[in-house]
Amino acid sequence: MTVALRLSAEDVRLVRLALLYHLARPGAEFDASTGQLAEHGLTEVDAALAEREDAAASLELTDGQLRRLLEAMLGCVNELRVYHLNGGAASMVPRFNETARRSFPAIADDPEAALDVAESMLMLRRRLAQPGAGNERPSRAAEPPKRSRWPFRRQS
Repeated sequence: MTVALRLSAEDVRLVRLALLYHLARPGAEFDASTGQLAEHGLTEVDAALAEREDAAASLELTDGQLRRLLEAMLGCVNELRVYHLNGGAASMVPRFNETARRSFPAIADDPEAALDVAESMLMLRRRLAQPGAGNERPSRAAEPPKRSRWPFRRQS
């Protein structure tokens, strides 16, 4: 099943930062069960968003891609918290600090602003994790109403 996402320009910058974090991890695009590259990983999502850094975007993600994106967002929130705690010191993730400072200039001057970016990332993650709120799932064919398991009612 695929999920349709509509992202504002700020959401695109947040997602790109999370994708940078995810793709910098060794083995991030491998399927844990098969040990092979995932059929649809986040590399193709990053390529689709590469030219849309300052514009709104619409994406179609598979459930696996959405799950990986949500995990990447949590890791990115953690990295932003560490950025704040270390006063903007170098990250272990290659190009993370440079990309974060370019995408969100406020954190270049004040590492405290990284917490605001982390909060925005977490709010976006929550929105994307909820079916139907902030994203659209294709409607399924009309399903028959479920029957109650216990058909006997107590009569008063």
